[in-house]
Order: sequence, then structure tokens, then C-alpha cells
Amino acid sequence: MNKEIIEVKQNNSEQMDSSGLVLTVRQAFGSESDVVVGFPGLPNEKRRLFTGDALLYETPMGTYEIRVLSQNSIQVRFLVTQLSPTPSIAGAFSSADPSNTQFSAEELQKIALSFEEVKVKVSSQPEIQPEQIELIHKKLDEIKDAATRLGRKDWINYAAGAITSACASAAFAPDVTKGIFLTLNAAFSWLFSSALLLLK
Repeated sequence: MNKEIIEVKQNNSEQMDSSGLVLTVRQAFGSESDVVVGFPGLPNEKRRLFTGDALLYETPMGTYEIRVLSQNSIQVRFLVTQLSPTPSIAGAFSSADPSNTQFSAEELQKIALSFEEVKVKVSSQPEIQPEQIELIHKKLDEIKDAATRLGRKDWINYAAGAITSACASAAFAPDVTKGIFLTLNAAFSWLFSSALLLLK
């Protein structure tokens, strides 16, 4: 597991040579700070972090945990750990299968509601840490958005791969990963009679 400590002064940014991550401290208040984590070509993650807080950030190089070790009103000291070198699945699939039809507007609405149900249930699991919940929520939003541009068969394949990748990146225990898939299967039982097989 690759680890690196980096210090960033208030109102400054530093790019890590090893990962390409860009860490910015917009304001440092002593016991908390406004932090921005980014990577070229990807959206920024903006958070207010207290000492000891951490966030997870996915890049094409893998998933990283950025944890505040210490801070004062001048600078913040971070421990950056690469949790998973597995690249995230960030592409769309294509298929010429005539059964690979687009979702209807009504189905897209139901998909959005089903994902909200999954988010609530995942957030209520005490064994999942806040930064892990945030990562899963972000991935669920990406999968939901993909339903607007993919056919249903491609979307199922994409969803299965993306969730598997996110669970591996978050380093979930096997029983936690299984619970997330069971939650997804239950929420989407209205859509796929074979969801359990496809998302197992």
C-alpha cells in the first residue's frame, strides 16, 4: 500500500508526483480547514476537514485516501494512501443487440427513486465509514446518470462492473460488499427478474 505525507500551506496547491493528485488548502482555521482534492480532467472534491478526517478520491490510477494528520492556521499535513491500484470503470459500452433498448422516461424516474432507496439503506449500515459512504454515493450517481445514455443491457453490465470496482476501492469486507449487492437487487427487482444473477 503506497503512502506519502505532504504538507500544503494555506491558500496554496501542491501536486503529488507519485499520483498526480492536486491538494489545495483554501483556508486553514487551526483545527479545521477547507480542502480541495483534484486530478487533471476530473471533478474536484471539496470538503471541510477536521484533524483525523479523511476522504476517498477515485482517479484513473486508483483510489486514494487523503487524511489530515495535523493542521494549524498556516498549513495542513496530509497522509495520502493508495487503497486500490485498480482503475475505476468510467466508460460506456456499446451493443448492436436489438433488445438493448433505451430506458423510458418513466423507467429513468423509477431508477432515480430506487437509487435514493439504496443510498438510505447503505448509509444506515454502521460498519461503513462516512468516507466510504460518500464514495459509494458518488458511484451510484454515476451509474444513475449512465442510464440516460446506455441501453438496458449495457447499463446492467456497466452497473455490475462499477459497483464491484467501487467496493474493491473502498476495501469493504466481503459481507459488506454482499450486503450492498443484495440491497441493489432488492431495490431493482421491479426492473430485472435476473438482477441477482447479473449483479452478484
